[in-house]
Amino acid sequence: MERKFIDLHIHSTNSDGDKKPIELLEMAEKLQLAYISITDHENCKAYEDLEKIDVKNIYKGKIIPGCELMTSFNNVIIEILGYYVDEKIINKWYNRTYSKEEIEKRDKKLFETLKDKVDKSNLKIENELCLPKEIPYTGYFKYMTYQALKNNNANKEFFNKYNINNYEEFIRKGLSNPQNPLFIQEADYIATIQEIVNLIHNAGGLAFVAHLYKYNIENHINFLNDMIKTVKGIDGVECYYSSFSSEQTQELEKFCEDNRLLKSGGSDYHGKLKPKYYMGKGTENKEIDKKIIAKWAK
Repeated sequence: MERKFIDLHIHSTNSDGDKKPIELLEMAEKLQLAYISITDHENCKAYEDLEKIDVKNIYKGKIIPGCELMTSFNNVIIEILGYYVDEKIINKWYNRTYSKEEIEKRDKKLFETLKDKVDKSNLKIENELCLPKEIPYTGYFKYMTYQALKNNNANKEFFNKYNINNYEEFIRKGLSNPQNPLFIQEADYIATIQEIVNLIHNAGGLAFVAHLYKYNIENHINFLNDMIKTVKGIDGVECYYSSFSSEQTQELEKFCEDNRLLKSGGSDYHGKLKPKYYMGKGTENKEIDKKIIAKWAK
């Protein structure tokens, strides 16, 4: 059977996914995907795991080494996907930038800021929030705070006011939204977008803007247009994504064609964290044809 579809946005247990890299390969093989990319947040550790096994005995499609790196543009927190990156270069940067000491220093400071804002907003938490001794991954404090707030019915008005229905929206409409009382200026603690694009290029990769319509901004196309004019080296845009409407996908396709940018797409599969996002299908059977990456896939 011909492998027709791709999924170039997948997360493993090396960030906030719930499947090990080998389990993701088994799922991809079962789905007969032509190309996949494990794009963990801030690292390429999955590919170190895969070096220990004979990948072709598990998954017979093609793997594009990838990652998803957090940055900001115009003070909006966004992500850039890197494809065909040298995992050793990305992991060396990760080990330096997101060392245990750096994560503790950065996350503890941001966590204290967030706790203070929760208190000032009169939001209710059953038990006092404390970071664990071993922080599982950078940004864990956000998920921990979300769970504590969501589990208290007294905060229902807050979630309704800002139309926050899940963890992802808590990030975009809450912590990354200057109009929200829980806004934290995380952009001050992370690499600039030009630094991230340069890192991906120095690792031999291509830099793609991830899931544009998830960002809490007024005019997404104007935002993207400003980005590609300001930042040197953006190679493409993730045009196909689980939560995109057909109109949004078409708008991004046209933008890429008009600006000679490459196209990509993926489900953003995490497992339990995003239960409605299925590998290879996204939502509502949104399979992505491998033809969209014909110009750049090896």
